[in-house]
Amino acid sequence: MSRIVSSADEPLGTICFLLSVTGMRIGEVLALRSEDLDFKRKLINVRCSTYGGQLGTPKSAASIADLPMPSALETRLRIYLASSYYRKNDLGLLFANRGGRPYSANKLREKKLRPLLCLLGMPLGGFHGFRHAVATEMIDSGAPITVVQAQLRHSDARITLGLYGHVIPESQRNAVTALADRISGAQLLTKA
Repeated sequence: MSRIVSSADEPLGTICFLLSVTGMRIGEVLALRSEDLDFKRKLINVRCSTYGGQLGTPKSAASIADLPMPSALETRLRIYLASSYYRKNDLGLLFANRGGRPYSANKLREKKLRPLLCLLGMPLGGFHGFRHAVATEMIDSGAPITVVQAQLRHSDARITLGLYGHVIPESQRNAVTALADRISGAQLLTKA
């Protein structure tokens, strides 16, 4: 994810950074308005989504939520908002095309993301790969499944488990190995 973020031109770089840090759906990111960024409380208010370049409601009621805004994301967003890449528009969108409308996720993927992936020699994929990577990284780092569920805004933890349960066996193996290493290391110290 970091190779894509660091290599992408704006606004794609900031869009990909948002996806990489939050696990938001691309339609939700493209529907963000500057008023959805609560810098004081360090929150991102997810209230809308785009479909085919048109504003609408998010995927489900569970999708409407406030997500944490880490400091690195706050910094990136502030820099973006102060840059010439941010286009003020009547809708207040954070990411607006030349016509002041939301970007089409499909066009953005085909005209910007995929050419970048080709340039980087990476497999062609779409924006949903960022969401999958966020879930995988969170699970691998030991986040409880309920925390991953809340971040991805699934209505039920079983959805999260069904989609990302394959990651858990490797995380489980790593956790058990780390535990065994700590216990065996402690045993060696007591015997010495």
